[in-house]
Amino acid sequence: MIAITAVGSPLAGIADLALPLASRETDFIYFPSSSRYAMMAAVDMLALGLALRHRSRTRDKLRRLKITLDAHRGGDNRQPLGD
Repeated sequence: MIAITAVGSPLAGIADLALPLASRETDFIYFPSSSRYAMMAAVDMLALGLALRHRSRTRDKLRRLKITLDAHRGGDNRQPLGD
């Protein structure tokens, strides 16, 4: 099991691979959690690494996904896959 978690957390202790994440939280409820953005970035980097490692299997799937999303947005609104 891979865990993205705080250093020394109980989850890190039982994970096969722990990816430590440190962020500062605030009590201001109107801002998104900084740890949420840090975790999303870590997941994006893992997904990129897997896609690059398995290029032959992922290239056509990602291309079809991109074409479908572009068509859904009207065809000429080029944006990154996640937006």
